Amino acid sequence: MNDILSPSPSESDLAFESALRPTSLAEFIGQDNVAKQLGLLLKAASLQNRAPDHILLAGPPGLGKTTLAMIVASEIGAGLRITSGPTIQHAGDLAAILSSLSSGEVLFIDEIHRMARPAEELLYLAMEDFRVDVMVGKGVGASSISLDLEPFTLVGATTRSGMLPNPLRDRFGYTANLEFYGREDLATVLTRAAKQLSLVAHREAIELIASRSRGTPRVANRLLRRVRDFALVEGANEISEAVAQMALELYEVDSLG
Repeated sequence: MNDILSPSPSESDLAFESALRPTSLAEFIGQDNVAKQLGLLLKAASLQNRAPDHILLAGPPGLGKTTLAMIVASEIGAGLRITSGPTIQHAGDLAAILSSLSSGEVLFIDEIHRMARPAEELLYLAMEDFRVDVMVGKGVGASSISLDLEPFTLVGATTRSGMLPNPLRDRFGYTANLEFYGREDLATVLTRAAKQLSLVAHREAIELIASRSRGTPRVANRLLRRVRDFALVEGANEISEAVAQMALELYEVDSLG
């Protein structure tokens, strides 16, 4: 695959996305049903003065799972702790994170399907009863002690929901299945990004880039950066359809993406 079209993030993608990331559901573009459902879930929790139910965000890379996790924390005015499944290889790793959470804090576990099984099993009790059982000592002298946790909201993200065991999946109060973006929503994403970058981009150029972005905002923003660089080097003050076309041809991004 042409790297420019890969939905997986590069370091420059992460920095770019961080600078442009929306901070509220009102600013979030696309995934309309998911945004409405999340808004309802968060509002209901606020009215009941409790932590929102645990949330699972499932879908291909680059569709906004990390952004939505950050928005959840922002919307409820809570702190956000970020980690990833591959870094949690022992139950003790997860117990240390969970026991350090403040009341109402949001814990985001990216790639939750890659978490080690012992940690996964410890998470069941934590999600259900806000409690963990940890082993103290070794061998015949080892014993289990129970630790109470502060109420928290877990937001898990996965590109492979089928790899999650049913006991874990069932403990999420809400599951959002993110879908690829249509061209209109991608054009809106690009228009917003261009404005924040102080770029003058013609509507035709925006639509052209959107049409070659494989339904993925991350890819769209990456293509916009490459087109911007091309325009800068060529001395173009504006991104016209012709400029965008030449840039995309240079990077071998055709009408099929």
